[in-house]
Amino acid sequence: MLDWPADYRELKVRIPIGSTAGSHDSGSYSLTRNSPISPDSLPLVRSLGRLFGPLVKRCVYHWSVTQHLTLTQQLQHGIRYFDLRVSSKPLSKDLYVVHGLYGDPIKAILDQVDIFLLNHPDEIVVLDFQHFYTLSDLDHSSLMTLIGHLFGARLCPMLRNLEMVTLNYMRSRGYQVIVIYRHEAARGDLNFWFSGAWPTPWPNTTSVSAMLTFLDHRLATRPPNSGFVTQCVLTPDIRYVLLHPLTSLEQSLALHCNKAILPWVSNQRPGAKGVNVIISDFVGSGLCDLTRLVVKLNSKLLADAQSSAVKL
Repeated sequence: MLDWPADYRELKVRIPIGSTAGSHDSGSYSLTRNSPISPDSLPLVRSLGRLFGPLVKRCVYHWSVTQHLTLTQQLQHGIRYFDLRVSSKPLSKDLYVVHGLYGDPIKAILDQVDIFLLNHPDEIVVLDFQHFYTLSDLDHSSLMTLIGHLFGARLCPMLRNLEMVTLNYMRSRGYQVIVIYRHEAARGDLNFWFSGAWPTPWPNTTSVSAMLTFLDHRLATRPPNSGFVTQCVLTPDIRYVLLHPLTSLEQSLALHCNKAILPWVSNQRPGAKGVNVIISDFVGSGLCDLTRLVVKLNSKLLADAQSSAVKL
């Protein structure tokens, strides 16, 4: 799975970006039980953290970690879309990935992507900066400068119609990175795709059936000429966590969810009216080999493209 998009390099047909395997809260593998509670946590959680410290952090950790693999390992497993949440940190000039707790500096995350792409020049990734917490205008400027410095001419500029962004289009221009930056700070900079170009509806449920119903509805009504992120994830609310104090997101929800989405993903079809990016928790686990499913989906897209080329 290391070079699965690159396997299409010799094809002469115009293959759209198609289906891409992604990870949810991609940097959460770097959280630790001793990490400070981050600004994206609920105010109640932050208050309890100040009172009860390690006990609260341990609980937050169990419900905040959504990945075990590092970015490099995720890339090696074929993951090509990354969901990133960024925050400033008191007494630090650096920016960090967060999900309930602070993780690694964002530069350490992006450096892994940079090294992988330098070693695999035919590969393409999507970096989705989903949420920002306590970032000043200067912080945004610093982050965008860092992204530009690392990836430079490899950044694919925003286009009105995503269907124009084919593998051949990107490779012929040396583009390897699509950056979605969901904040007004990037508006007007064509190196950053704005939020509306890549909708990412959130099921926000602990029920598999409710999640699948939601995903079906949103796919059926997805906007044309755009990217689309399908979130195959279950999300606990505070009540759910309090009712399940001795377990974790992985054991209570994610393993069950990942097993349930296998047949659903297999029955999808990529393309303008189908799935585009599909993300899940704990990618690379035995119960959810998302990349292999996505490769099979893209074989459908490839067959359609080759058929169209023959007809021409």
